[in-house]
Parts: sequence; structure tokens; C-alpha cells
Amino acid sequence: MSMQKVLVSIPSLRPVPRGAIWAGRVASWLQSFSDKVRAVLAVTAESARVRAAAAREARNRADLIAMARQHQGTQPEFAKDLFAAASHDRSI
Repeated sequence: MSMQKVLVSIPSLRPVPRGAIWAGRVASWLQSFSDKVRAVLAVTAESARVRAAAAREARNRADLIAMARQHQGTQPEFAKDLFAAASHDRSI
């Protein structure tokens, strides 16, 4: 029976990129936040969502009113319905 020699070479380690080190440090820093800070961030994000939704609804109402004014001369019934829809949104 013959014996064979197996040579294994392991490549040298490459240095970790600076961006990966920075991202890892940021991730570990974020994980170390206390529960209070996480709660504040959650409330801040939720309030931003609510403000964005309110702004979107205000733009939609303004668009309805602008469309109603545009059609008021030619289609008064349609304009009346648009005004009613815009004012109904405010009452909800």
C-alpha cells in the first residue's frame, strides 16, 4: 500500500474593510439602547407617520376643493358633491 502526501495551503486572512467595522460598531451601539430610548424612537416614528397621513389627507381635501372650483361653472351639481365630500372628510 502506498502513502500519499497531501499538502493543504490556507490563504492568508484579508483585513476587514473599514465600512464593515463601522457598520458593526453602529449595529452594536444601536442594540445597546435602553428600552426608554427604543420607546421614544417608536413614538417618534409613529408621530411622523400620523403627521404624514394628516398632510396627505389635507392635500386630498385641497385637491377636491380645487376640482370643485374648477367644475363649478360648468357642472354645478358635480361641484356641489365635491364640496360636500371635502367637508365630510373634515367632520370625520
